[in-house]
Amino acid sequence: MRVSRGVKKGLLTAAVAVFIVLICLLVYLVGGAKQLRPEDCALNVWYFDVGQGDCALISCEDTNVLIDGGEAEYAPRVEQYLRACGVEKIDCYILSHPHSDHIGVSAHVINTFPVARVMTTEFTELNMPTTKVYEDMLDAVEASGAELLCVKGGEVYDCGPLRLEILSPLSETDDYNDMSVTVRAVYQKNAFLFMGDASAAVEEQILAAGSNIGADVLKVGHHGSSTSTSEGFLKAVSPDYAVISCGAGNAYGHPHTQTLNLLNQYGAEVFRTDVNGTVHFFGNGRRLEVETAS
Repeated sequence: MRVSRGVKKGLLTAAVAVFIVLICLLVYLVGGAKQLRPEDCALNVWYFDVGQGDCALISCEDTNVLIDGGEAEYAPRVEQYLRACGVEKIDCYILSHPHSDHIGVSAHVINTFPVARVMTTEFTELNMPTTKVYEDMLDAVEASGAELLCVKGGEVYDCGPLRLEILSPLSETDDYNDMSVTVRAVYQKNAFLFMGDASAAVEEQILAAGSNIGADVLKVGHHGSSTSTSEGFLKAVSPDYAVISCGAGNAYGHPHTQTLNLLNQYGAEVFRTDVNGTVHFFGNGRRLEVETAS
């Protein structure tokens, strides 16, 4: 059978097109395989070592989101961390819940850096915190002129290039751990999940709500306690990495062996601030790299 000149030309053109596509794909893959450097990456996320407490910073393009901060005694350290990361202003300060190991430094941070917005849990007369550290935070917010935003599960906020998906609280309780603001922070194809001190009961609520909770990095709930990070929840998150923020030799036995075993079972690479110091992820919206202080 003879093949016409037109058909031959068409086949040649198609072959050339396929060849060009393959070359472009090869260039993309080789380029994508290059080692990322923090200074070249639009996305940087630090989990700071603040002992038995939580503190994380998301810096993305020109946007800074700070989550919690640790006990008041860590205020100078947190300020030093932020300045070392080049932070001059905070676009959003998320305070997960009113326990001092999460908001102890908040008044100092708000009094020291320009803060545009503070996100926290909405309380009623039935469960309103009355501690000095909580009242100091409210006073600092009012004096600074920052917007105070009480959030709940199901809400979504854009913060510069970041998408902040609030997963909880979904109900009211007098257990402040279970009133934690949990948030999924998304930049392009990378997602980070911050669970505050939420327990397995809250994880069940989040699963029942049908939210997308898949994440590259999971900030493990309640410092690695056995009362958080249930198997069904962890399976749904399917993280590549897990970060546990806790103090060396803490009196609570955090992280619990059960939690560590479960994280290992599901293939998450685990980092701990009590062992690794500050944990730093950096990426380009597609890939992530990680480095630690030790």
